[in-house]
Amino acid sequence: MRCAQYLGMHAITPGEAPATGTASRAVVSVIDDHPDLCIGVLARLPQVSAMFTPGVSAATVAEFLAIEESAAARSDIVLLDLSLKDGSAPRENVDQLKTRGYAVVIYTGEERQERLQGTLGLGADALIRKEEAEYLEDALLAVISRDEAWVSPLMANVALASSGPHLSPAELQVLRLYAVGVAAKQIATITGCKVETVKTYLKHVKDRYAAHGDKVYTRTDLLRVALRDQHVRPDWWLDKE
Repeated sequence: MRCAQYLGMHAITPGEAPATGTASRAVVSVIDDHPDLCIGVLARLPQVSAMFTPGVSAATVAEFLAIEESAAARSDIVLLDLSLKDGSAPRENVDQLKTRGYAVVIYTGEERQERLQGTLGLGADALIRKEEAEYLEDALLAVISRDEAWVSPLMANVALASSGPHLSPAELQVLRLYAVGVAAKQIATITGCKVETVKTYLKHVKDRYAAHGDKVYTRTDLLRVALRDQHVRPDWWLDKE
C-alpha cells in the first residue's frame, strides 16, 4: 500500500485542494443496493486507514442525497456501484454527485469489458473492481491527493484494451492530417471541403474521444491518441524529411 505517501495530506472538502501539514479524516459513504456489502465496506474503512471515517449507505443516489441532508457529517468521497436496481444511468449518477461536490469512486463488480470501458468516460475520480478490494486504500488516497493518474490494475488492463472511439472515414482522415501538423486550410484543400467543415470534423473527433474518457484539447493530444490507436504510423515524422 502507498499510505506513507499521503499521511501529510489534508482530507478533501468539495472545491478545496488538499493541503499539507495536517492529517484529517475523509468521510466515505457507499451507494450500493446490496446492504451486506455496504455494511462490510463501511466497517472495514477504519481498518484500511485511520484517515477514513465511515459515512452512510444508500441503495440509490436519490436516497443518499436525502440521507445526507440530516447526516452528522457531510461525505467527502462516495463509493458508487455502477449498476443500481432503480435502473438509473451511471453517467447521470456520477453527474449528480459531482455537481454537488462529492468525489466519486466507481466500485463495481461488473465483468463485461465493454461496460468497464464505458466507465472511463463517466468523469469519476477513480475506478476499482470489487474483486480488487485490496486496492481500496490506494483508490481513496489517490482521490484525497487528487492523483488523476491512478488506476487499479484491472482497470489499467481495460484501458489498454480499449481501441478508441469509432470515427467516420472523414473524421479519421482529418484526424490523421491534423495530428501530424497539417493546418486546417491545407486539410480543406486536400479533402475538397470548407475550412469550417474541417473544424466541425475536429470538434466531432474531440467530442468522441472525450466521451470515451480521453481528454483531448490540443494537437499534441490528438497525436497521442492517434498514435495509440494506430491511426498514425509511429514513424510519421519521416514523411516530412
